[in-house]
Amino acid sequence: MLNIKAVLSTFLAAVISCSSAAGLVARADEVFESGKEAVSSIGAGWNLGNTLDSYGTWINASAGDHKAYETAWQNPVTSKAMIDSVRDQGFNAVRIPVTWSQHINSKGKVDSKWMARVKEVVDYAYDDGLYVILNVHHDTGEGGGDKVSWIFAEGSTYKKTKKKFAGLWTEIANEFRDYGSRLLFEGYNEMLDKKNTWNAPSSSSSYKPVNDYAQLFVDTVRATGGNNAQRNLIVNTYVSSIDQAVLDNFKIPKDSASGHLIAEVHCYSPWGFTGTSKSVTWTPVHNDFGDADRSEIDGIMTRLKSFGEKNDVPVIIGEFGAEFKNNEDQIASYASYFTDAAGKCGIKCFYWDNGDYKTSGEGGYAIFDRKAMTWKSSIVSAIVDAAGKYVKAPAQDEPSGPSEPSETVETSETTETEASAEISQTEESQTRPSETETAATETVPSEQVQQEDRFTLVPFIVIDSILVATAAALVVYYIRKKNRTSV
Repeated sequence: MLNIKAVLSTFLAAVISCSSAAGLVARADEVFESGKEAVSSIGAGWNLGNTLDSYGTWINASAGDHKAYETAWQNPVTSKAMIDSVRDQGFNAVRIPVTWSQHINSKGKVDSKWMARVKEVVDYAYDDGLYVILNVHHDTGEGGGDKVSWIFAEGSTYKKTKKKFAGLWTEIANEFRDYGSRLLFEGYNEMLDKKNTWNAPSSSSSYKPVNDYAQLFVDTVRATGGNNAQRNLIVNTYVSSIDQAVLDNFKIPKDSASGHLIAEVHCYSPWGFTGTSKSVTWTPVHNDFGDADRSEIDGIMTRLKSFGEKNDVPVIIGEFGAEFKNNEDQIASYASYFTDAAGKCGIKCFYWDNGDYKTSGEGGYAIFDRKAMTWKSSIVSAIVDAAGKYVKAPAQDEPSGPSEPSETVETSETTETEASAEISQTEESQTRPSETETAATETVPSEQVQQEDRFTLVPFIVIDSILVATAAALVVYYIRKKNRTSV
């Protein structure tokens, strides 16, 4: 006798199987840009500085209170309206620095509430159709005092922390593994030796641990699978320096995904223009952007272009900017020239905005007053207009949001005065503005992309409907046949 339950179970299994296959086909159709394609598609970039990257052992926060950290360095809680404003100004890429040190355990496992907040801010930008760079920030950098750095360019440190570093990146990668190619991961920010030596390490032995961390970062993210198997990953030189010796000693990691790595450096040159007399003491400072400044920038871009070509890897400048000295018009000239010179060499730039917004006096890199929601429009226009000339349209079938979730890889188990000092530069040999941190293209509205995604799924919905209807009809048929046989 025919087993009706067996028939029903078989058809339901077939329906589920076909539905899953349909989903896999949709994922297979996703286009993941190469590193070079992504850099070509990036226009004007902006940093959400001194926010999720803020830290301090003095911060008084209850468990899971992200606001105490997010606002510790005098910036407001990041809102969707802020990121919308960044997009509306013409920026199409946002770098989101995050310090994880005070939110992880000894194995790199991240506090769930902190991870949720990071994801929320990432989604603000991702849902706006922006490229997003998510990194590990002040977990690197200077040590001592109220610092929370634990990743240093030292062989002994690498041996002690490599499991924790891999654990952290396993957590991050699993959380975001189903996002499309507009989300990029940056392994670490500015990795220093334990002597806090800027520009180039005090010993050449520090180059190897930087290269080792870079390789471990790539291997760890790739191991989580899903979209991370081909996600574009960013690796930085020693302290993200543009020093020629640093560039020469940096090794691009081996990667199972061909063409999906990007190299990053930071550049605040020419220091005589970008700094103030308080923050730059090793060279005379000036307020006007001149020919000597232009010449220095040209030389830097030529070196970086050669570095990229030699290593067959695209290059981005993850941080650049100038402190305010009552010279907004001159900063606009500098930003335009810098962005244009980089663009000619295929290099894209992210302006460092630390939230320290000034319209008088000296200091501060901010071009966006996040509290008043106003911008220094002349600088913004200079950046966006210059970057816009070097943008290529991104792949059209890039998904707007994360794909359906899939299995994840399990991970193994400052005083306020110092914090405010993080906003301004000090002597170049000891610190950098990034330690305190600090192209106009039309983007397809997320609603439109989501609508296109729905259209892509229509055939699979129809197939599922037909299969369900067929299964139901066959079950009814066999029930009736059984009843007739019984009679």
